[in-house]
Amino acid sequence: MFVRTTLLAVAPFLGLTSIAAAYPMLDPDAERVPSAPAVGGPHALRGSIAQTDQMWVCKGPVDLDSVTLTMTTAIASRRGADALHLERGCTGRIGRLQIVTAAGDAVKVAQGVHDLEIGGGSISCVGKLPKMHQDGIQVMGGTRITFRNLNVDCGRSDTRLINSNLFIKRAGRSTTPPTDVVCVDCFLGGDAAHTASIQESVRSGLVDSTLCTAKYSNLTLTIGSGAVDPVDVDNRVGGC
Repeated sequence: MFVRTTLLAVAPFLGLTSIAAAYPMLDPDAERVPSAPAVGGPHALRGSIAQTDQMWVCKGPVDLDSVTLTMTTAIASRRGADALHLERGCTGRIGRLQIVTAAGDAVKVAQGVHDLEIGGGSISCVGKLPKMHQDGIQVMGGTRITFRNLNVDCGRSDTRLINSNLFIKRAGRSTTPPTDVVCVDCFLGGDAAHTASIQESVRSGLVDSTLCTAKYSNLTLTIGSGAVDPVDVDNRVGGC
């Protein structure tokens, strides 16, 4: 397995497992699309991340210019097959996210992630491990998370078990549903079983985004009964 890791311009006393600082609570009813969170401070991880064939985990405050992750066919095990895990304590800003994966999910989001904005970039799934379900972004928990200007393309018409480009549903160890999680000005490619699936969650979904036709066209945008006050604002669904 080839591993390459680059970390630039980081505060010298911090590691990748920085403990999150407390952030003020925001009024969840103030607006449907969360504004950019406050970032910076002495505990924020800064610079850029670049890795190949190694999952990166965000567990603390970040103010990163970019995160670039590549997962190749050298990945043979489900353990560590995902490109990016956003876990409890992850908060702040990632300016640009670039992921190409031939293994597992591109992004998984867990409960305890809060006040996080990803400002743009692309996610491309070019392959996956056999018998493994794959999502571009799977949000299992978290609060006030905004993905902006992301191009997510994980569908492949000749491949089974590709679930969704964007899948928002309480899962894993989360005891509360994802809340105020939105994709704004995003482009979601076609040919996954679902282009976007919004299930058990609160005030979560998409704004001003393009959703290409899913493998099953009636599932292009699926909003389940467990979605409380789902967000579906000015989206373009189908075609492309």
